[in-house]
Amino acid sequence: MKVEFFLSSSAFRQAPGEVASYARAHDYAGVEWYLDLLRLPVAPSARTRLFDRIRGDGLGARFHAPAADVELGHRDPEVAGASLRYLLMYLGFLAEVAPTILTVHVGSRAIPMDLLVWERTLEHLRQAAEAGGERGVTVCLENLKAGWTSDPHRLLAMAEAAGCAITFDLGHASASPFVREGGALEAFCAVVGPRVANVHVYEIETPDGRHLPLEEAARHGPTLDALLAAGHSTWVLELSTPEDLEQTRQALRAYEQG
Repeated sequence: MKVEFFLSSSAFRQAPGEVASYARAHDYAGVEWYLDLLRLPVAPSARTRLFDRIRGDGLGARFHAPAADVELGHRDPEVAGASLRYLLMYLGFLAEVAPTILTVHVGSRAIPMDLLVWERTLEHLRQAAEAGGERGVTVCLENLKAGWTSDPHRLLAMAEAAGCAITFDLGHASASPFVREGGALEAFCAVVGPRVANVHVYEIETPDGRHLPLEEAARHGPTLDALLAAGHSTWVLELSTPEDLEQTRQALRAYEQG
């Protein structure tokens, strides 16, 4: 099965038009737009112009929700409520480019889990997933390198309870306690696999948050093979720089070619 590569706009600091131009010039199928860096305009005409620019010439578009200032399950009800309303507003905007995918975090920036409320998290995640479904937007909960979503069984339980899908992030899984304490990466993937709808591929996330490029994709072969066997042939390369992005794609091309 041929792999289709998206790039993450997190590797760039240019204007959206330049990122889209890079993707087209380098033969990427699309871009996952990182909304901590790209805000969506409230003004309808400005938003339509932006969407026309980033989806021009048939370029695919997925989205990564703002994470720096959004925490759906925060124990402060003002923070949690504002976060939910913010995501619901963005889901309304993204209806203009549906069908698409929106990846969300729970426990961003290594926030202590005791600052979150489990029941509130699931309820707000459920509301977001439901609102997305009504608008043609698949809401995916991403596994992080720490916290609740770093455990595949708990991540699956959260997604099932909230009725959302999962973004499987290979680099976060590699850095998770589950893998560092002896669990296999492919075992992590197998647990959450039934709900995966989006995939992030890179080597690992460092303690300071950098996404390292793949050097030899074959060592992740069992996990990559399982993703392909399950029909997940669109991979978002979520790197920190354009150079790391291209190194990772080169490694994946070598894996793909056998």
